[in-house]
Amino acid sequence: MNRRIFLCNSMLALAGASLPQSSRIRLITRGDDLGCARSLNRAVKECYQNGILKNVSVLSASPYVEEAAKMLAGTKGICFGLHCDLTSEWDNVKWGPVAPREQVPSLVDAKGHLYQTNDGVRTNAKADEALIELQAQLDKARKLGFDIRYADLHMLTVQLVPGLPERFGEWCRKNRLIDTRQIGGRLNLPRSSPLSRKHPGDYVLDVMNALKSASDGEYLIVGHLAYDDPEIRNLGHPGYLGDSVAHNLNWERLAYVDPRIVKFVKENGVQPIRYDETEAAQAQVKNFHA
Repeated sequence: MNRRIFLCNSMLALAGASLPQSSRIRLITRGDDLGCARSLNRAVKECYQNGILKNVSVLSASPYVEEAAKMLAGTKGICFGLHCDLTSEWDNVKWGPVAPREQVPSLVDAKGHLYQTNDGVRTNAKADEALIELQAQLDKARKLGFDIRYADLHMLTVQLVPGLPERFGEWCRKNRLIDTRQIGGRLNLPRSSPLSRKHPGDYVLDVMNALKSASDGEYLIVGHLAYDDPEIRNLGHPGYLGDSVAHNLNWERLAYVDPRIVKFVKENGVQPIRYDETEAAQAQVKNFHA
């Protein structure tokens, strides 16, 4: 049975693939929102070079994606994906669509930005226009030099557009993208929140303990990796204040690069892997259009 473990803003998901005898757990390690902030770009680079990060999801419409491309696009060890985005959620940092606004009027608010909330997308977005925007995002990421292998969902908004979830898989196949919606099941476990952390290490220990207690199998951990600095504290909105954003993203970064997690992975039969190394992804690749 496929299973998924959720740990606050990160999650672990079992996809059910067979394991090498040397590895008890194969861990798909993913970092989201590349390009959203310079702090995040630097953290992603650190977590790949010094930590366990193997998969990075590119936010093509975001303000620092070109800078991210210069830093990381040529990195062969990273499996890059498109973070399919129909929202611009922060108060102080905004972005619009990659496609011309006149081609995607149902995706933008009165100021020309992508909607801030999922409700805005659910109420207004049209599937045809969303596919135009996703194609523009993919084309931009590839033009910047990213070797995009998979597609995942920013804030799950693709699932909210009427008619789009049914068409998304075919769009992925046409563009030779692994549809990560098809990788992993779901099992909710007790949640722990880094919001309440008062000293270093607790969230790292949460992840380590989850891996210790997990059954043998193939799992996914997703994080938004950044530093607790003024740039990230400038993010946020009334429901998620900037100080909390910076606090949480710094903890998620530590879950990928803290020396204890690196040591734990090496000593406890945990193998960090790329999406395109999973059996579920390889089965999809066989069905890509020629």
